[in-house]
Amino acid sequence: MTQIIDFPVPNSQRNHDYDADIEEILASIPVKSREKLRFELIKTIDSYDGYFTQWSLSLPEACDETLKKQIYDLAHQEHGRKIRMLKDIMRLQAKVLVAAYHQSR
Repeated sequence: MTQIIDFPVPNSQRNHDYDADIEEILASIPVKSREKLRFELIKTIDSYDGYFTQWSLSLPEACDETLKKQIYDLAHQEHGRKIRMLKDIMRLQAKVLVAAYHQSR
């Protein structure tokens, strides 16, 4: 017997404020230099191209609306997971950039 699984699955990380984390990490850097580090973070994001920000979805022709919704919900969750991974990379890259800045001083 086929089981219908309710989606989306609750995600407790959805409300984490990554931007505040990055601001806190950059807070020890003077404002002028902080803008340069933000530019480096943008370059980091751009280097990943569409891997984290684009996704495609193929649905079987013979599936019903319930299955289509479940497939879409799974794809949407995967997209959210990739975005959180990208934000984690940004947060870690900010730490690396700040450490390198302090070492160069």
